[in-house]
Amino acid sequence: MLIIVDDKIPEKAKDKLAEFGKIFTLQTQDIVYPAISGHPDIFIFQYDNKLIIASQSPQELIDILHFEKIDFQFGEKDLGVKYPFTTPYNISYREGVFIGNKKNSDSTIIALSQGKKWIESPQAYARCNSIILDSNNILTSEISVKNAFPNSLYINPKGIILQGFEYGFFGGCTGIYNHKLFILGSLKYHPQENEIKKYCKKADFEIIELYDGPLIDGGGIIFC
Repeated sequence: MLIIVDDKIPEKAKDKLAEFGKIFTLQTQDIVYPAISGHPDIFIFQYDNKLIIASQSPQELIDILHFEKIDFQFGEKDLGVKYPFTTPYNISYREGVFIGNKKNSDSTIIALSQGKKWIESPQAYARCNSIILDSNNILTSEISVKNAFPNSLYINPKGIILQGFEYGFFGGCTGIYNHKLFILGSLKYHPQENEIKKYCKKADFEIIELYDGPLIDGGGIIFC
């Protein structure tokens, strides 16, 4: 299995993830602004076992996807340095549920969503903001998603680290593999620790904390 992460996440988190698969660390320059330049969820949208990636994705990523025989295709929209041109691939998906901003999303992803549930994300950093556990359970740092999906759990983003910003978002701290929710950091540093653990347990998800430290928005973790 290939695991794609931002090159800037803590080494201890990379070491822990390496117990589950082969690590690829993403890094880019001069495509989007520096804080998110290595974020997988900026360059990659995951649809089950298929990836839609930005055409400006680094050659190293393209090469390893070919080498690992991972199904992928290029999207239609180019990324830009500033918001909202950083958001075309930042859509959350799982089990027939999409969260995204249709105005800014890549047309390839919009086409995949036909006939499925779409929750609109005015903020547009939908994968940064939200992680879908399954079709009935969503963890989100976006109030509009909470309002549209009452069974979801709203998670206050304050205290989540994103370099250069006041805070990041919970979805960007996470990735899912085999009913395990991997988190960049330890929930003991977040005031909703017990609430999040209870919600995940009810949804039958095990939590894997990747290092002992505050939660970091690293643009998600992609398990291929």
